[in-house]
This record gives sequence, C-alpha cells and structure tokens, in this order.
Amino acid sequence: MEMEGFLRELAHRVGEPVQYTLMTDEHALQVNRWLGHTVRIQFTGRKACIHCGRAVKKLYQNGYCFPCVTTLAECDLCIVKPHECHFHQGTCRDPAFAAQQCMIPHYVYLAWSSGIKVGLTRKGREFARWVDQGAAAAILLAELPTRKEAGELEMVVAAHLPDKTDWRKMLAFEVDDTLPVRLRDAKHVVVERLGSLTSGSVVDDDTVYRFEYPRIPGLRVETKALSLDRDSTVEGTLTGIKGQYLMFAHGVFHVKRHAGYHVQVSVS
Repeated sequence: MEMEGFLRELAHRVGEPVQYTLMTDEHALQVNRWLGHTVRIQFTGRKACIHCGRAVKKLYQNGYCFPCVTTLAECDLCIVKPHECHFHQGTCRDPAFAAQQCMIPHYVYLAWSSGIKVGLTRKGREFARWVDQGAAAAILLAELPTRKEAGELEMVVAAHLPDKTDWRKMLAFEVDDTLPVRLRDAKHVVVERLGSLTSGSVVDDDTVYRFEYPRIPGLRVETKALSLDRDSTVEGTLTGIKGQYLMFAHGVFHVKRHAGYHVQVSVS
C-alpha cells in the first residue's frame, strides 16, 4: 500500500476505537488497519503551504507559508488566545471569517488528556477537538455566545486548572473507570467557585464523553518526537494512534506538525 502527496492533518471520526484517516492533498487512506504493520514515511524535500499551495523552504503554524501566516484570520494570535479577540476594535483580518467561526456559540469544557484541563471549542465541533487533543474523556462546562467570551471564561478557569496538555503523559494511555466521577466533580467545583461568572451559561448536561484510541495493548512506546526535518524517513511498526500522533516503538510522529510536507508513504 502506497500513497504520495503533501500531508494534511489526521482526519478522524468517533468510534470504538476512533477511526483515523491519513490525508494528503490528493489521497486518503484508513490508518487503523496499519496497526502491527511496518509504516514508512519518507520526506521528499518539498514543502507547500496548505492554504495557497505556494512552494516554500519553511512552513509555519502547522503548514502555512509566511505571507499566509501574516494575513489569514485563522493564523492570527487570537485563534490560540481567544480572549484577545480584537473584532470589536475593527481590526479583524477577515470579518467574514470571524462571523462564521468566532461570532457563534462556543463551549468551554473540561477534559482528561494528561490530567484534567480546561479548553474551548466551537459548538458542534467538540468531538473533533477532544479527539485532536487525545482526550480520554470530556464534559461540557459552559456555552457562550462568542469565541471571545468563551476565551475570557477559559482564562478565569485556567487560574485553577491547566489549559495545556502534556503530550508525553497523554500518550501513556493511563486512564481508569473513575474518570466520569472525577470530571463531574471537577465541573461542580468550578461552577461553585466561579459563582455569578457562569450565571446563565453553565451546561446542565453532565454527560461525560469517553474515547478509545487504536493501539496494540501491552507495547511500550518511547515518547521521543520524530521529525522529518531531522531525519528524512520515519519507519517502524505502528503500535498506536492518538490525537494527531502515529506511535512507534522508537518514537512518535505528529502528523499535523508536518502538514505541507511532501511525503511518500508505504505500508508493508
């Protein structure tokens, strides 16, 4: 089985386990069936922006060329720091993008990835967000009318809970059956602590969503980041997939960080 093209981030859909698809600009292959097989990813030396297709020597922010990073709304700093949204100041890079992506309802949530953390996501995209970060479980905390307001609440919660994931701990698959209780308890503590700050926005539904990721049980993985800039070829037996990571015995390969790299992929 072979595929060639400019990499895109791993696509996925929720299942038991999560079903993954490796994407390029022209092809798509189901990845779960590769478990236990030797996968070879060879970088050909070419890179191209995932937005404009421009050939470049260097990519930024998971696949964009420098002109796109400095002009596209989806590459602005407020995407990773929503509380710093400047739409109301009239300085948004693309008001149409903001209307579709930011001025719509967003969830603030609690998730277990490397521990309990707080995060936010557009309403309707929560499952994609949770799987992207390798969450083992998640619960909705609050719903806000805009991304900026969700970001402001996230910052308040982040004073007491982490808002980052330790990817090494996340890849350890260390979860247990107490997660639903722990997440519900954490939500109730946050709501009680914030008081009026969450008035009218708290999601009453305490459903805890759990996620299972494909892996070969019992095999240990070295949490060493594999890079095509350092080694032009990544090759080994695929032992698991979680978040945006392909896991091998000798290290892990973050697919999204290599978006825009032209590769040849083979499975034997």
